[in-house]
Amino acid sequence: MAKKKSEKLEPLEEIKRLLVLGLVNQGVKGKDIAAVLDVDPAIISRLLSPKK
Repeated sequence: MAKKKSEKLEPLEEIKRLLVLGLVNQGVKGKDIAAVLDVDPAIISRLLSPKK
């Protein structure tokens, strides 16, 4: 089920996104974050891409 833009994220999902953003701002590469989280690097890339 697709989320609408007006829907809020769960608090834990918001925290996860903030932590990933913080790591990227510190210079950690998205592929390294993906490896530690054991997810596809495309997932991290989508989290970081600007929304239209």
